[in-house]
Formats: sequence, structure tokens, C-alpha cells
Amino acid sequence: MKRRVKVTKKILRCGFDLDGTLFSIKLMLQRFNEATGKRIEFSQLNNYSFADVFKISDQQEYDIFSRIKTDINLHSKPLKKTANLVRHLSRQGIEIDIITARRESAMEETKIALKESGIVFDKIFINQPNKYNVIKDLNLTRYFDDQGQLIERLMKTDVADFCELTLIDAPYNQKFSCHSRFYV
Repeated sequence: MKRRVKVTKKILRCGFDLDGTLFSIKLMLQRFNEATGKRIEFSQLNNYSFADVFKISDQQEYDIFSRIKTDINLHSKPLKKTANLVRHLSRQGIEIDIITARRESAMEETKIALKESGIVFDKIFINQPNKYNVIKDLNLTRYFDDQGQLIERLMKTDVADFCELTLIDAPYNQKFSCHSRFYV
């Protein structure tokens, strides 16, 4: 008599950050240039912090961003390669989870922008600057983010044992360790 073995299939899950990962930060850069009277190009962004790049205080960065956030949340263009990757993965049955540091007040704007951009997702986790707990709790297979400091911190945790940590390549994250890079 043959013995039946129950095979459980692992659910594959991929997580994506929003700004700089699924959406371009070029509109944000343009608005910061307008607010500060500077002319900084994307290729000149050598730091993730706009306060450092624009040589303004953290409070000034916060104030500018508070004024432009609705415009940024609703009108930033999707990064075509990551948006296409999300669509492809979703069609393959892979769960797509978005994990963002955007504030809770941006939830509706964020959902509108994702829908209008054709970016599908299963779950969204908002107001998550650290992201460690969400990645661990979801047992993600792979996580994509443009913030080099965050990915490098995650590389030093147990998350790196089960989740491929992928940096979305940008001028400001060249010196950080990761499992892989995705070039957009």
C-alpha cells in the first residue's frame, strides 16, 4: 500500500518599497529644487537624505515635504522596470506586499496612485520606516528597496537568512551591501 505524503507549497512573497523603488523620486527632487532654489540633478544625489543633499535642516526638509507630499504621492511616475516586475510576479501567483514609510494619512493617495499606475498588490503596510518586523512576520522571499542604509542593516539580521535583499540601484546607494541589485 502506497503511503500518501502531504506536500505543502511555500507561498512566495515579495515586498516592495514605494518611493525610489516603485515610484520615481524625480518629481520630489524637482519640487525640492523649486523650494530651495537649487539645481540638483538625480545623478548628483550622493545621499538618501534630502536634508544632507540640499544642505538644509531636518526641520526644513520636513516642512518642504509636508507642503509637497500630496503632489508627490499622487503624481510621481512609476519606475517602469519595477512596475513591470510586480505585474509579472503577480501573474506568476507571487504575493506582492508593499512596505512603505509613508505616513498613515497618505494611504488613500497611495492606493489611488498605485491603481492609476497599474501596480497590483496584495497587502500594503504604511508608516513602516524600519520594515524589519513586517518582512520577518510575512516571511518574505525577496524585498526591494532603494535605501542602502536600511538594506545594509537588514543584511546584519536574521531576515537576510530567508529573504533576498535587493537594492534598487541609485546614485545614493552605491556603497552598501546587499544580496542583489536591480537596475532601473
